[in-house]
Order: sequence, then C-alpha cells, then structure tokens
Amino acid sequence: GETIGNKCLVQSQWMRVAQHQVKLMDKVIDDWLWIDYHDRINVLVQDPNSSKDNPSFLILKQTKYALSSEVSLAVVGGIVEPYGEEPPDAAKREVYEELHVTCNSWTPLGRYRTDVNRGMGWIHPFLARDCKYGEFDDGNGEPSNADVGAHDMEKQNVQSMTLSEVKVGVMNQKFIEVQWSNTVALAMLHLM
Repeated sequence: GETIGNKCLVQSQWMRVAQHQVKLMDKVIDDWLWIDYHDRINVLVQDPNSSKDNPSFLILKQTKYALSSEVSLAVVGGIVEPYGEEPPDAAKREVYEELHVTCNSWTPLGRYRTDVNRGMGWIHPFLARDCKYGEFDDGNGEPSNADVGAHDMEKQNVQSMTLSEVKVGVMNQKFIEVQWSNTVALAMLHLM
C-alpha cells in the first residue's frame, strides 16, 4: 500500500497517533490508524555470578499498567532514545540503568516490527553474556531526566534464574508481554 494522506490525531513525547489515507491496489481506505512509537530494545542478561558453561540470567518479576496487576517475568527493556541513539547503545545503557551491569558479549537477535498494520516501532532483542557488576561509560555522561525512557514507574524485583528455569518460564507463558517472550525464546534458540 501507499500512504496518500496523514493527519495527526494526538501526539506526546511517547507516541504519535495518526489517521492515514492508504491506497491499496485500486481501493482507498480513509481511516487507517497508524501509531509512531519509539523503537525499543529488550535484553536477556546473563547473571554476572554465573559461568558460561552453567549460565543463569537476571530476570525481572514485575507488574505493568496493561497487565491489570498480574505479575510477569520480564527482561531488561527500554526505548531507543530519539536523539540518534543506536539500538546496541540503548541496550547497554538500559542494562546498566536497570541492573548496574556491563556485558562484554552482545548477540543481536534481530529487528522486528511490533505491529505490521499499525506501526508501533521496531523491537531490537539482544542476548548479553560475560557480564559484571560495575561502572558504565557511554562517553557522553549519564542520560538526563529529560530522556523519554529515563524512569520506570512500576516496581521491579530482580531474580537469578537458571537456563532451564528461564526456558520453563517462557514455555509456560510466564513472560506475559510478547516482546519479552520473543526475546527470551530467540535467546533460548541461540543458546541451544
């Protein structure tokens, strides 16, 4: 299809919702809703206290607004800042912000459209290994409070889970958000 019209309905620092006019073959659809949303990263992070041969992973146990108080397992996630930040840099920044961990081995697991009909940005999942607790230096100083994704509002509890526990968790739908389950499942395939 081809976008032949674009009217902004609402915009915030988080997203822009627009009504597109779309031409599909010989038909025009006047009310195609489209959401421009920041690209995001998700990272499955190896526990610094585990070994390469017997890895454990740092998993968040949390609630989120759209989960209606349901508790979910989660991986580190966040927004790729709109000022030109690249996904690998966002992943490293978010891992440090949420866990105070730096990692030496990064495996990109792809780039996926969140919603093929409505936009919603792209998700960039990663697997991070060979990690340690320590200092983070991005070369530009710490992100400011003005950054879009600077702070999470929900409480997060960090727990270490073995590879088999993480696999059981993803198989039993304990990572309720689709981006988290996608990241974990892709990482599990990579680790096999």
